[in-house]
Amino acid sequence: MKFSKCYPFISLMLVVTVFLCSASFIFAKTTRETIELAENYLLSNQNRDGGWPLLPGEDSDVEVTALVMQALLLQGHGSGWTVINRGMDFLIKKQRSDGSWSGNTAHTIFVVITLHLGQRDPDVREKGLTWLSEAQNGDGSWGKQFNQPGNVLYTSAVISGLRYLVTPRYSPVTKASDWLAEQINPIDGYGWSMKRGTKSDVIATSWVLQGISLMYDINVQLAWLKQQQNEDNGFPLVKGKPSDPEITAYAVLALVACQDQLNTDKLAIGYLKNMQKEDGSFVSQTPIELDTPKSNLQTTSFALLAVHARNIKKNFSSGLSE
Repeated sequence: MKFSKCYPFISLMLVVTVFLCSASFIFAKTTRETIELAENYLLSNQNRDGGWPLLPGEDSDVEVTALVMQALLLQGHGSGWTVINRGMDFLIKKQRSDGSWSGNTAHTIFVVITLHLGQRDPDVREKGLTWLSEAQNGDGSWGKQFNQPGNVLYTSAVISGLRYLVTPRYSPVTKASDWLAEQINPIDGYGWSMKRGTKSDVIATSWVLQGISLMYDINVQLAWLKQQQNEDNGFPLVKGKPSDPEITAYAVLALVACQDQLNTDKLAIGYLKNMQKEDGSFVSQTPIELDTPKSNLQTTSFALLAVHARNIKKNFSSGLSE
């Protein structure tokens, strides 16, 4: 009997606990809601010329337009939709006479992937692939532009796209994979870095793993990547730094490409759901054009691609070339 005075307090705590658990369940954002919010944000920011900008209200950007359209196409929107057609026309008009987009290897592979997903203009795609083949360095790498020294990120971006368009035996992919394998960071031996002489980072490692996972045993490197995940289930640039939505999206794409057997990618997508803004956007400072974290269409597109990551491969037919 001497403990009877505690009963009302205990009852109140139980009620509060049940309410909080129920509220958490009720207000938890579903994957479908995340997709719809992100899609509406992207759709609301298409420019009159058919392209999309990095930041709302700015001029259209080739790279961002390609990424936005990949996200929309993987969502199931076909090339018969006016929004998609306008975007396709914008990209096709932006192709240079040499076959590239912006003279940039990453932009070019992103656009070729987009046109392939939308089943548009095979001749335009082929011209882009020819330029990429000619832009590859003798050692198998790609630089940002034609005749530039090999760069880990740009080489990874190119073969991450080529993996869906050609067979693993396609010579440029094999040579590029070998070059990337040789660039593994000598400081720690587990990952790759964007800058020589620095520790491995999640951005470079995620892109490399997407590209070389078909050619190499990457279990050790994949384990390293998973160890970088923060307690909030997001991924930072390097361990000990705050999680970032765009970097997390890169990691998810790598985890799925490497066929990780655990649910690490699903946990990371849970982080993305929590970080989504009310307007459907995602905030990041990862785009090189930004000097402060901002809601932007590039990060939002990558987040949506990450949510769709397990279904990306289903949207591509068999390899085009040996």
